[in-house]
Amino acid sequence: MNLLINTDSLTPPLTGIGNYTFHLLKELLSIQQDDEGLKRIDCISGKEFISASAALGKCNLAEQNFDSEKPRISTLRRIVRRIPLAYRTRQALHDLRLLQQRHQYRHFLYHEPNFILKAHPGPCVATIHDLSFIHYPQHHPAERVAWMHGNLKKTLERADQLITVSKLVRQELIDFLGVPADRIQTTYLGVDADFHPRTSTETQGLMDRYQLTHGSYVLFVGTLEPRKGVDLLLDAWASLPVPIRKNYKLVLAGASGWRNAELLERIQRLEAHGEICWLRYIPQDDLPILYAGAAAFTFPSIYEGFGLPVLEAMASGVPVVCTAGTSMAEFAAEAPLLFEVGNSEEFSEQLRTLLEDDKLREQHSTRGLERANHFSWRRFAHETLAIYRTVDGCST
Repeated sequence: MNLLINTDSLTPPLTGIGNYTFHLLKELLSIQQDDEGLKRIDCISGKEFISASAALGKCNLAEQNFDSEKPRISTLRRIVRRIPLAYRTRQALHDLRLLQQRHQYRHFLYHEPNFILKAHPGPCVATIHDLSFIHYPQHHPAERVAWMHGNLKKTLERADQLITVSKLVRQELIDFLGVPADRIQTTYLGVDADFHPRTSTETQGLMDRYQLTHGSYVLFVGTLEPRKGVDLLLDAWASLPVPIRKNYKLVLAGASGWRNAELLERIQRLEAHGEICWLRYIPQDDLPILYAGAAAFTFPSIYEGFGLPVLEAMASGVPVVCTAGTSMAEFAAEAPLLFEVGNSEEFSEQLRTLLEDDKLREQHSTRGLERANHFSWRRFAHETLAIYRTVDGCST
C-alpha cells in the first residue's frame, strides 16, 4: 500500500489537527520498518510533494524557528486573512497541484487529515475532527465557514471511509448529516510518553524560567478564542474565595486565536494587576513539564472533537476539571470533575472543591493516570492503518 497524506497542518504552533498529523506520520514511519505491506508514504506539503520523513523534518525545523519569527508570522497571517477570497484561493492552488500529479499518485490511498478532500482519482479517507463550524459559526472566520459548508458535503460523498476522533462527532455525522454509520470509524488520539508525573526537583528549571512554583498554579492550555471557554474560566476564577486565589495562580498557556479582542483586553487587564499569568505560546518541549508542575488543569471548552490537552494533563498526573457532555468527558470517563456547559458557578465550585481537598486531588490524579494508560499514538496509528487497509482492499 502507498499513502499520500496532506501535511499542510504541520505549521507551528501545532493545534489539534497539526498534532494529529504529526503523530500519525511519526508512528506510520516507525510501523513501516517492520511492515512490508506499507511500501511508501508521501506528503502534500504546501507547493511540493515530499516524503513523510522530509515533512516531519520540515515541521521540526519550523517549530525550532517559530519562537523568534512568531511576531512577523502573526502579523503576516492577520494581513492575509483580511484579503478577500484568500482562503478559497489557497485551497484552489493546492487542488491544482494535486491534479498536476494525478497520474503519478493515482494508485496511492490519499488521507486528508484536515476535513476537506482534494481532487484525487484514487481511494480517499478523510478525518472529520468536529462540526464546530456548524454549531458555532460565530467563532470562526466567515470565509472558512462558507468554504466548509460548500465542500464538506462533497467530501462526505467522495470519501471511501471517514474517521472521527470521538464517538460524539461520529454520532453527529450520522444524526445531523445523514452519513451511513458503516462509513465512519472512530480512532481516539494518543498521548506522548513525555507527558508523565514529575517531582518539584524535576520541574524546577522551568518553574524558575516562568516564575512559577510547582504545585501552586492552575493551568489552562489552548488557543485563546471564544469556543475554548476562557471567559467562563475567568468568571469562575473570580468567584473563588480570596485565600485560594492567593495560594494558587491561574496560568494560561496558548497563542491568540480568532475573534478574541475583548477577551485579550480582559486577560491583559487582569495580568497587569497580577491576578493571572498569560505565558502566550509555549515551546513543545516545555509543555510536559508545565503540565506536571500544575496543581490542577482546567479545560472549559464548550465543544471539541477530542480535547487533547485533557489527556495530556491526565497523563501528567494532574487532576482535571472540564465540561460535561463533551468529547473530553467521553474519553476521560471517571477521571475529571465536570461542570455543565456555561455554568460558571458550578465550574467555580468544582475548582474550589478540588483545590481545597488534597485527597480528592490525589484520587482524581490516580484516575487520570490509569485512564491515560489506555491511549497511545502507536495504538492510534495502528487503528488508522487498519482503516486504510479496508479501503485499499476494496480498491484493488
